[in-house]
Amino acid sequence: MKYYMVTHTFKSKEMKEKFNETLGGMTREQIIESSTSDKAKCQMTYYTPDETMTMFCHWMAESTDAINEQLSAMNDFFEPHQFTEVKEEVFNFNS
Repeated sequence: MKYYMVTHTFKSKEMKEKFNETLGGMTREQIIESSTSDKAKCQMTYYTPDETMTMFCHWMAESTDAINEQLSAMNDFFEPHQFTEVKEEVFNFNS
């Protein structure tokens, strides 16, 4: 598995609102299930405040295609995702 930081940019303010409504109607378990498979697993999501149209996620995945496939149900909310492959963690400040 490779590590990726992914930038997700909403297509519009309306799509951001719809995304929030969709997530608001899901349980924690459903959200985790929608972002987890054998090929791709979201590790952490960073949501940006207010009117910002981006969010960031840390993924472990076989490839960027695996992430796109895992997010297929949510891709309508976003512009094409921007992927940056990163090295595995160098230092964990929380341990």
